[in-house]
Amino acid sequence: MTEQTFSIGELAKTFDITPRSIRFYEEQGLILPERNGQTRIYYKKDKVRLKLILRGKRLGFSLAETKTLFNL
Repeated sequence: MTEQTFSIGELAKTFDITPRSIRFYEEQGLILPERNGQTRIYYKKDKVRLKLILRGKRLGFSLAETKTLFNL
């Protein structure tokens, strides 16, 4: 059984954000998708991390604070 994967467009649509936002979070080291050439492949763990990033942002956490929490 293979694990479900998501494209950047699917995640953006799911969370009602832009693909650019997701790429920004990737640049900040908060999400680390697998790559197949130029294509980003996101797994369930990436979807959960993105959900936590957005929830933390809504609660007033900075991205640096969120990254620190992920590193714990």
